[in-house]
Amino acid sequence: MTEDVLNWIKKEKLMTEGDTVIVGLSGGADSVALLLVLLELRERIGYTLLAIHVEHGIRGGESRKDAAFAEELCRQKGVPCRICLVSVPEYAAAEGLGIEEAARILRYDCYQKEAEKLKKNGAGHVCIALAHHANDNAETVLFQMARGSGIHGMCGMHPKRVLAGDISIVRPLLCVSRKQIEEYLDKAGQEYRTDGTNLDINYSRNRIRHCVLPELLKVNEQSVSHINQSALLLQQAVDYMEQETKKAMQTCCAFTDGAYTILKNEWQQYPDIIRQEIVHAVLGKASGSRKDIGMVHVQDVCALMEKQTGREIMLPYQVTACRVYEGVRLRRGEIQKDAGGAWKKLEPEDKNENVWPVYKLTETDFAKLEAGETVTITLPDASVSLRLLLFSGKIDEIPKNQYTKWLNYDRIECGLQFRSRASGDYLTVDDAGHKKKLKSYFIDEKIPQIKRDHIWLLAQQSHVLWVIGGRISAVCKIKEDTKRILEVRIDGGNYCED
Repeated sequence: MTEDVLNWIKKEKLMTEGDTVIVGLSGGADSVALLLVLLELRERIGYTLLAIHVEHGIRGGESRKDAAFAEELCRQKGVPCRICLVSVPEYAAAEGLGIEEAARILRYDCYQKEAEKLKKNGAGHVCIALAHHANDNAETVLFQMARGSGIHGMCGMHPKRVLAGDISIVRPLLCVSRKQIEEYLDKAGQEYRTDGTNLDINYSRNRIRHCVLPELLKVNEQSVSHINQSALLLQQAVDYMEQETKKAMQTCCAFTDGAYTILKNEWQQYPDIIRQEIVHAVLGKASGSRKDIGMVHVQDVCALMEKQTGREIMLPYQVTACRVYEGVRLRRGEIQKDAGGAWKKLEPEDKNENVWPVYKLTETDFAKLEAGETVTITLPDASVSLRLLLFSGKIDEIPKNQYTKWLNYDRIECGLQFRSRASGDYLTVDDAGHKKKLKSYFIDEKIPQIKRDHIWLLAQQSHVLWVIGGRISAVCKIKEDTKRILEVRIDGGNYCED
């Protein structure tokens, strides 16, 4: 088993030389096996090892015996051990959570706090090693399927999840089964603790573990392995869909005034699976978590797209989805029930709009252009490159690309800036100098109002020289007598040429 785990660690790049590894040590068979295996591999990989035992305050004297066992095992093996005391019942009651969920939250909190403490004391990369194995992963997949979580839940557990601050959660035993773990401990003659609550089939996971999986193993003894393989393949598909979803969201989603809006016309252009992923992702952003977002909620939002303007539905985490003219708007904390059971309006938690900063071309930038250098500007969602070219006088050479434009440099003054729209913005629409308000241009182009704040402009004071992805000002159009060209190219995000 040790070699299997080593190969898995290398394959998934779970830990490396110089890391500090925290083992979540409950005292049960899985965590004890994890500690022993990582002890065997410590010198071969070159990490520092310590253990944390979380005393949940659930099982009274039995819990205290678990803690004593974990401490003694670590003393025998020469591994530093920390005991973290928490009260799961109190936390569950205060937060309105089930015992399982409350225990999980507090347990992970203890691990992360210890990791952060190590980082403050000079540790490099810190790995929180958990003892989930292949059977656990199969149980997770089945559990998520049963509760209707969608394809993300059916991907199961990830071998590695990176947290903030160079801290990661790793699962070195995902490659082995519960049977392999028991055989490993039996061969080593190693005792472990048994948590009686793991036998209580009133808990959903225990029911799957003791009632569902055994029946599947009767159908096919490789059921656990096959479920894990399917979850891995599904994860690869989900990773690809997430990339496509991110691209799509730049086109059909907007954030303004503390609310997320999915733009119906743009959203409908994508396949059904991507539309669902967009909704799922936006729900996660609006609520702050995807944990309790199931397919039923995604489908409810999709159905809302076909309802009349003004219709509302309530979603987890106090998120309200409202049908608006542009599509569906999602906001957290907009309405909730008061003590009398009536719905009341609330102020949004975040009323600050994501206002893009202004990116100005400096005199230094113009000097670089004049010297033949390329000037690069990094925007939040794209990269801009600018350079000066000599014009041959051939109009047919002007590029027709949507995100690469040639502007008449001889008609451009200092003070260029990339920014979003502002009051008083206008375009020059012809050689006679007639002007059109930017707002009128947006209306004529049928650009949704909610999307207008998120369109980049190349402007000179209030004069818009280029609506990125759209029209340029007549003032800077290339003429036959143009001498120098300012080439402006936008790359990244959704700014890609067809």
